Amino acid sequence: MPDGKVYLVGAGPGDMELITLKGSRLIAEADVILYDHLLSMELLNHAKEGAEIVSVGKFAGKHTLPQEQINQLLVDSAKEGKMVVRLKGGDCYLFGRGGEEVEACCEAGVEFEVVPGVTSALAAPAYAGIPPTHRDCTSNVAVVTGHRKKGDDRPIDIPKAGTVIFLMSVGNIANIVKSLCGAGWSDDTPIAAVEHGTWYDQRVIKGTLADFLDIAEKSVLRTPAIFIVGKVVELQDKLDWFSKRPNVLVLGNHPQRYRHLGNIVHRRIIDCVAVDDYTEADAVFKDIEQFNWIVFTSVNGAKHLFRRLSKMGKDARSLAGAKIGAIGKTTAARLNEYGIIADLIPQTESSTGLLEEFAKLVIGGQKVLLPQAEISSKELPDGLTAAGAQVTAVSVYKTVEIEPGDVDFDYIDIVLFTSGSTVRAFVNKFGKLPPNTKAIALGIPTQNVAKEHGIDAEVIAQP
Repeated sequence: MPDGKVYLVGAGPGDMELITLKGSRLIAEADVILYDHLLSMELLNHAKEGAEIVSVGKFAGKHTLPQEQINQLLVDSAKEGKMVVRLKGGDCYLFGRGGEEVEACCEAGVEFEVVPGVTSALAAPAYAGIPPTHRDCTSNVAVVTGHRKKGDDRPIDIPKAGTVIFLMSVGNIANIVKSLCGAGWSDDTPIAAVEHGTWYDQRVIKGTLADFLDIAEKSVLRTPAIFIVGKVVELQDKLDWFSKRPNVLVLGNHPQRYRHLGNIVHRRIIDCVAVDDYTEADAVFKDIEQFNWIVFTSVNGAKHLFRRLSKMGKDARSLAGAKIGAIGKTTAARLNEYGIIADLIPQTESSTGLLEEFAKLVIGGQKVLLPQAEISSKELPDGLTAAGAQVTAVSVYKTVEIEPGDVDFDYIDIVLFTSGSTVRAFVNKFGKLPPNTKAIALGIPTQNVAKEHGIDAEVIAQP
């Protein structure tokens, strides 16, 4: 069996979109992914089906695996002929022991490649509004690790630079301040901590070398955090941009569609899966040629209908005699993948929008098929029936609640509910909406479900 290859990939500082295109591609192709904990777990959603995904992250004072075992796992997996991605937070080579990992590959005769990543040393200041260099402040910057072995209280070597950035330093901040003062930095030198840089719960804490230890203690510093020392810190109030945008918790799919609302915090809380029994649906699909219209209200309706048709030995040709409606552009795009061009796409992506478009047509006596979720709004089928159509609504998928992961609502400004299912799942998981958090809903049916659960949500249009 030919040897595989190891790719050392920098995942960036946290915001999943800061990974490189090459790094993203390699994640999707890898047979094995060994990942750190300080990265966006959403990146792992891009792994191919069947990929082996292993956490090897290091926490303060605790390692999931010793470094020697990580090195050996890389080598062994590659020698089994597998494509291995070692996914590391930030950049591979900056204080991340990446050099040791590829040394082990080199010594074992395993081919490797290094894909650089965006380091938190530069990304966190950028998201905090602090440029590490500025012509009015300094033309040089140094990046230093503030991490010492346990019990090592020696002063940290402070390089000569206008800006000094410290990584892995929260537990050693007192020694850092002492070392800076001992190296001749004045007490009134500005210093800032950037916690969870580029994440939605990023926080910036500022002071001077004279008072920062007291400020940090009262603020209860969180890890991970970086420290920036120098005159450039004074620009933070002026250049801060990230914290001025609201953080929007999106519970459904397609988070990219809502970027105009603010900083998106994506936590899928429901999944769409096959129904338990397709007896009723299959009986309808057996004579699918009888319908004049087939209206798709989601990409999942399209996906599951075509799966059932495939099991029957049918394909898109079975829909040749029907006109096709799609609730919006995303659903229409999915239909295109099946070779179907929608005849009707409303400007307003909602059941109301579909009904407004059908009101312009003569559908009295027309047979309309709605492949939909087990629990769906009655607005569309009732509206079409009222217009004289013969409506057949068939359940082809159902929504199930899934674990969304941790959410710190101290840093969430808006919760976006994309469907009634997301409302119900939210209430089951989190209970009441926090008092200082605004709720918005896509469409009146979703707003009505929110109201039933004591949530006052403002309706917004589909983007």
